[in-house]
Amino acid sequence: MCGPSVERLHKKGNDYIYDIEVTTNRVDMMSVIGIARECAAILPRFGYTAKLKIKKSNSFAGKLKIATLDKVGYLNVKVNKDLCYRFSAVLIKDVKVGESPKIVRDRLELCGLRPLNSVVDISNYLMLEMGQPVHTFDYDKIEGHEIILRESKNGESLTTLDGKTHKLPGGNIAIEDGSGKLIDLCGIMGGLNSAVDKNTKNVLLFVQVYEPTRIRKTSMSLAHRTDAAVLFEKGLSVENVLPTLQKGIEMFGGTKEAVLDILNVKEETKIVKLKKLDLGVNLKFDEIKKILNSLQFKVISETEVEVPWFRKQDVNISEDLVEEVARIYGYHNLPSVLISGKFPESSYNKTFFWESNIKSALSHWGFTETYTYSLVEKDTGLKLKNPLSSEWTYLRTSLSSSHQKIILENLGRVKQLDLFEIANVYLPRKNELPLEQLHLIISSSNLNSSRLKGIVESLEIELGTKIDYVQSSDNDFVAVEINLDSVLKAATSIKTYIPISKFSPIIEDINIILNESYDSLINKIKKISSLIKQIDLIDKYENKLTLRITYHSNDKQLSSKDIEPVRMRLQENFPS
Repeated sequence: MCGPSVERLHKKGNDYIYDIEVTTNRVDMMSVIGIARECAAILPRFGYTAKLKIKKSNSFAGKLKIATLDKVGYLNVKVNKDLCYRFSAVLIKDVKVGESPKIVRDRLELCGLRPLNSVVDISNYLMLEMGQPVHTFDYDKIEGHEIILRESKNGESLTTLDGKTHKLPGGNIAIEDGSGKLIDLCGIMGGLNSAVDKNTKNVLLFVQVYEPTRIRKTSMSLAHRTDAAVLFEKGLSVENVLPTLQKGIEMFGGTKEAVLDILNVKEETKIVKLKKLDLGVNLKFDEIKKILNSLQFKVISETEVEVPWFRKQDVNISEDLVEEVARIYGYHNLPSVLISGKFPESSYNKTFFWESNIKSALSHWGFTETYTYSLVEKDTGLKLKNPLSSEWTYLRTSLSSSHQKIILENLGRVKQLDLFEIANVYLPRKNELPLEQLHLIISSSNLNSSRLKGIVESLEIELGTKIDYVQSSDNDFVAVEINLDSVLKAATSIKTYIPISKFSPIIEDINIILNESYDSLINKIKKISSLIKQIDLIDKYENKLTLRITYHSNDKQLSSKDIEPVRMRLQENFPS
């Protein structure tokens, strides 16, 4: 109730392994040190003695010999400052690549990582302990000892440490050496051509902070997810670079040169206003200050708090500080008070209301609601760069193909399938995200198009508006698809009262050859005369129809003489 959730505890030998759930906004806790900070603040609240034993970043940085770019003789560097917020590196000479100390190997194995060699193990160890990914190059494999950090070009390729070759789409953060070849896919994984091996003598230890959205896009577009990418894409603090570098130097030993450190963003102190806390308990300022200090916040006054560097990413407003105080004090210690006063009225959601009505109507008419994937195998819409399956490659622009697939796959199991679905389709737009449009599809394996037309006409009565639709059919499949976005804008529950005429109608049957769509035929007949009030299909044989025409007037009783001109026009325009 106070911090990260311990999901499971495993005992292995004399050690315990904690499975801890960390929310994505707390990138500072995705490390051993981050969890230790939380423990030091939370455990004393429950009577356990806990003290954080960690060197501060200032003492780390004070031990490092920092050199400017023109004073580092072992590396020529060009960095695109928009892609890399902090670029730090150090050359460590006379490294002996071999097996890591037992404590390092054991801890990596307990965390689910396989020990490889003393250099790679240090990289993984630093990431787990400090929450800052690092990379190691074989210094002697970097041509000209030159590094250029830049955007990749479309079509460039790189084989990463896991042996996979990636063709880059362009715009990715990458590093090339003096020969022009790529040696690192930054934030994701290093290149195989600059990897440390058993013959490595000199190691370039590399610690950077990259622009997070680029890392996220690269990782997702290449379908290459790594622990480093997960950290970088959430936005890391530049203040953690030098402490991690110092820890790495201590673990490596060996002879080190001066540290190259290029800072492309300004390190600023972050101050957040602290408003009055209303948690239902009377917390004195001394208690609030004690809680915030335990989390390494610096309380300047009763209204101002300085945020520690590792919390700059997620603490931005006063409410964030209130939440920190509340969780450490303990949500379980806050009083439970039922809501009092008038409940707010729920807002009317027109789309939800009409969707519910449509689903209810179609269900009562014998149709079954179904759900299909938004991705299809073939379409004219947007194609995914990294589909999980060849069957899920395109964002669909129509629901028809999804329903046809369902019906064809199930025809041998059931005699008839009458289905409907309300879902979005995705229409491409130039230089924009696709337009999401709500559609309704009514499909069947056995109903004829006339019957489906009757279903649509019944929906028109339910919605109180005219419905335009697209019809598709195949040997074992017929469907109508409706753009609900446009229909629901005009939908209404208000009914128009039309009084019944006090005069009797005249009803006649006529035979007509159907040479066009049924809808078009009916519309043309209605335009012949305003006296034609209703047209019903009585019989059908091949393309011959028997239609029942109802003539009606609100002004007088019609006679055969009144409808004779209308009958003649019907015979002239529609042969039997």
